[in-house]
Amino acid sequence: MFETDQWAFSGVDGQISLHKWQKTIDLITGLFSAPSGYIVQATSKGYRVVIRANEGGSHFETNPILPPETPLFCKYVAENNNTLYVSDTRSNTQWNTMPEVIEDGVESYLGLPIHWPEGEVFGTLCLKDSKKTSYTDEYFELIEQLRDLIEDDLALIYSFEQMREIAMLDPLTNIYNRRALSLLAQHKLNLALRLGFDVCCLFIDINDFKKLNDTYGHEIGDQALILLANTLKTHLREADIVGRLGGDEFVAVMQISDRSKLSHIIDKIKIEYKNALLENNVCALTLSIGESFTNKQKQPFDTLLNLADHQMYKNKQAYKLAKKHNKSNTLKYSNKKASH
Repeated sequence: MFETDQWAFSGVDGQISLHKWQKTIDLITGLFSAPSGYIVQATSKGYRVVIRANEGGSHFETNPILPPETPLFCKYVAENNNTLYVSDTRSNTQWNTMPEVIEDGVESYLGLPIHWPEGEVFGTLCLKDSKKTSYTDEYFELIEQLRDLIEDDLALIYSFEQMREIAMLDPLTNIYNRRALSLLAQHKLNLALRLGFDVCCLFIDINDFKKLNDTYGHEIGDQALILLANTLKTHLREADIVGRLGGDEFVAVMQISDRSKLSHIIDKIKIEYKNALLENNVCALTLSIGESFTNKQKQPFDTLLNLADHQMYKNKQAYKLAKKHNKSNTLKYSNKKASH
């Protein structure tokens, strides 16, 4: 689901118009007669200025990432989730050794936490001044109202991402659906062609799945599908694309540096799926898996998918023949034993 501890913007982001935020911060600094104003995002990775309005020569620049241990006023605001107002930093022993005071000449600081819609801290809205200030209650009410406008935008982003994720996920297995899989896989193929790396497509099908549903019911069948999705998510890399086409057909699209290691990856998927079924008391099942590789030329994802599907079908036919052969041998042995 949507991660609030990730960078929401990188320069001009398409989710909302940052021009609106720019106008907001410019308005705030003008109304407060402050030379510097910022919207700063805070994550576990550090702090980054998203928007700035600055005419006072601050050392900050838009979008540098400052490490989480950096001593900052906004760090205090974000960590304590509380408004901080220091009207005279140089006479305040708690703050007069801050680099922003000593190096940047900040004599007044006002910062408010900005929140994601479920309450997590997004970052701060802050004003810095090179002179002492004495903001009244009306100023605080005003900046809180403007902060609320920013939080309204974050709520829109959050809702949009939630809806987009829902539209892209298979409701049963919580992995990508066919539409999302095609879009993301094609993007990976285009990137592979540009950067020169190989991509492998695995087409994965559960053997005897219809028989499982007919014998034990769809609830057990659904559990088998969920366990396969979880197996793929757990034992493939985070950067690999995992999706369900429908029924018991799954696909994994991955960057691969050594094709000789693919058989090990396939064996691991089969073994881990077998173990997951055993641990959850679902009857033993096997997988038929086909593979295909990019050919260093521009190609649609459907081509790669069809090649993997064809290989999977051949492997499934081999599985059925082997099963039929084993059954035939068992029957011959039983008849021979009975005749004696």
